[in-house]
Amino acid sequence: MSDFNERERETHPSYGLLGFSRINSNGTRFFGSELEQGNYIQMRLYEAEVEHTLTQDYFFAANHVPIAEVRMSTGQFAEMITSMNTGDGIPCTIEMINRKKVAELPSIENRKEFVHRKFEDRMKAFAKTIRETQLKAKDLVKKKTLSKEDVHNLTHHLEWLTTEVTNNIPYFAKCFQETMDEVVLEAKLEVENAIQHKINVMGVAAIQSEMNQRLLGTTLHDEYIKIVEDNEQEK
Repeated sequence: MSDFNERERETHPSYGLLGFSRINSNGTRFFGSELEQGNYIQMRLYEAEVEHTLTQDYFFAANHVPIAEVRMSTGQFAEMITSMNTGDGIPCTIEMINRKKVAELPSIENRKEFVHRKFEDRMKAFAKTIRETQLKAKDLVKKKTLSKEDVHNLTHHLEWLTTEVTNNIPYFAKCFQETMDEVVLEAKLEVENAIQHKINVMGVAAIQSEMNQRLLGTTLHDEYIKIVEDNEQEK
């Protein structure tokens, strides 16, 4: 008996479907990530409708164009599902919102380049201040006597130079090293995820091949038994 006439479809603005897919590419950039990725995770959100039947409910996308579409590196995806209730969320790259494609991710300065640029700017300012202080010191040396203001200014510049050399410059070096350590860690995690994905794919293929061989072996064995039994009956 067919239940075709008993089916009913229903939709509502609150009904949705959420799907995650693994995508392979030749290299894709991500917001919040220092590295390009060869494979990544894509999330799509659809409006949904449900079809009720006598035996089961079926869920369909009400519109094949998703409401929203985002992509994440495998590291970002892993961090998202293991770091719930932490902060405002994990960075992702928006590809579509309100069924409209958004502009491609712009070329952005990574953290290594940012720290390097800020350090370079700081060194230029440092060199400029040293030159200016040097000229002022030469003028002060020419004086027969130094006023309290002269001594204060000279002391201030010397203290600034000492602070810059002993504290600020080492801090920039520390920030640069920490940034590089984080980039290396991210690279290791992404490589590990890629290797694990490949192992999973090869493992599934190997299991499927083994199952096919076993099924083929069982079929051949059954055929052999049948031939033997037929020969016995003919005798």
